[in-house]
Amino acid sequence: MTAFAKLSRPALRALKPGASITEHGITYTKLPSGDGRWSVNVMVARARHHQVVGTESEGFTRTQAEELVARLKVAKREKSHGVRKARAVTFRDAAKFYLDHLEATGGKDIPKKRQRLTLHLNRLLGSIQLATLTQTDLRRYSAARAKEGATPGTVNRELAVVSHLLRLAGDAEELALLPGLPFRVPRLKEPEGKPVYLKPAEMAKLLEAAARDENEHVLAFSMVGLHTGMRLSSILRIRLDEVDIDRRVIWIDRDKAGERQQPITADLAAFLKTYMRKQQGPWLFPSVRSGTGHATNVYKAFRRSVKAAGLAAVITPHKMRHTMATNAAHAGVDAPTLQAMGGWKSRRMVERYTHAGAMTDAMDKLSAAYNPPAKKAARRREVTPELRKTRAKS
Repeated sequence: MTAFAKLSRPALRALKPGASITEHGITYTKLPSGDGRWSVNVMVARARHHQVVGTESEGFTRTQAEELVARLKVAKREKSHGVRKARAVTFRDAAKFYLDHLEATGGKDIPKKRQRLTLHLNRLLGSIQLATLTQTDLRRYSAARAKEGATPGTVNRELAVVSHLLRLAGDAEELALLPGLPFRVPRLKEPEGKPVYLKPAEMAKLLEAAARDENEHVLAFSMVGLHTGMRLSSILRIRLDEVDIDRRVIWIDRDKAGERQQPITADLAAFLKTYMRKQQGPWLFPSVRSGTGHATNVYKAFRRSVKAAGLAAVITPHKMRHTMATNAAHAGVDAPTLQAMGGWKSRRMVERYTHAGAMTDAMDKLSAAYNPPAKKAARRREVTPELRKTRAKS
């Protein structure tokens, strides 16, 4: 990693408008407006390459400038060592291949992806060579869309299409690209929305509807989701030998948080004890049609159950995770315990639930203070001014 002595944060803050600092081919210029501009000026393959990276107000930092210099050097090495170049495929060309591939393989949400590509992505990224696409290009895209009035959530949905396209293109022989593109697609920070969860009465309605559904797994899937908060993929990969009814735990070895023990409620343990007796083979949710041997998707059945229960369409399988966390927090479960229960990596993610639970409890106490018990209130009403005078005389 290149060490920087001149382009330090204190030096950048102290820079006066119109002045600049250059180090290792990277230049930072303080503009009259107070904004900062990053650019590179380096020799590559005996030719000088100068390019403006972007400004601080657009979200650009020294990291993106370093990234550009590194990519230019990689291109130089590939040229000098005779590495086969990728075909000159533009983003627009790759987008056409991507949509054709989705049509041929039965991809999801094709109309929405086509709309995002046609209206916005191709318009702003279409002429860029796919093999030279950088995070800087995508940050510029995000900044341009923000100026057009697009929300962070909208931009992130569009960038998700780019991410999927790049993953697919990395292995596509038709595009002749090197697999494993060297960066992650940057996303914008979205404001935290209102948490959506099910109350106990709504949980009961969902389970009743799931019990009536034609899908043999959706009831058990919903029970596990509501009582553990496990992620959808982790639920469907549960093996029978990973469920310990007596100890009331499920052993998980393939989860975002790594290998762990998932505690289960007494109600879920009783349900699984009966449910597991009916299952054949190693899986809790077996499927003869799946190449894995277990069910890989119960989304349609879950949506049917949600609709049959009269619940809002916004209730998805992942909302069961929010449901467990929110109800546990309202019941007084502390953040460390809740983090262990749900397998969250970060305490910050858990505290949004416990904070909401604490605020609810606090407001309940305030409400109680404003509305004392009826017996005490009645007793106070009985002590009238006349009675108080009578007591004083006696």
